[in-house]
Amino acid sequence: MIERAVILAEARTYARTPWRHLGRNEHGIDCVGLIVAVCAALGISDYDLKTYPREPKSSEFLDHFTRGGGTRIPINAALPGDLLLFREGRYPCHVAILSERDGLPTIIHAHATRRMVLEEALIPEWMAKRVAAIRLPGVG
Repeated sequence: MIERAVILAEARTYARTPWRHLGRNEHGIDCVGLIVAVCAALGISDYDLKTYPREPKSSEFLDHFTRGGGTRIPINAALPGDLLLFREGRYPCHVAILSERDGLPTIIHAHATRRMVLEEALIPEWMAKRVAAIRLPGVG
């Protein structure tokens, strides 16, 4: 069983890593790349999407995370270490790891606009864009 604290610790090692579309390492990473890197480091299912547009045109982005062995859970049941998927427009196109700092919910994600990986408060704007929560396989 993988501890949630281990997922968060691994994700935080990427803090301030530059954002790069389809990036998969410390030289540049995108939101999916962050999940891929964390999962690879912890021996969790291969979540890599080899190619995808910057603006998804279908629900495939969401479907990918359940095909990789994750379990869709109610959004309000998500705990630190679970994935949250967000939509910008019609379809889900962003993924983050739910986390917590000082008792407040945060997300760890590679953000295109901010051009890096960061941990920030789960503010109402992000809350309104949530469309799904995924529990990674083997996470307790």
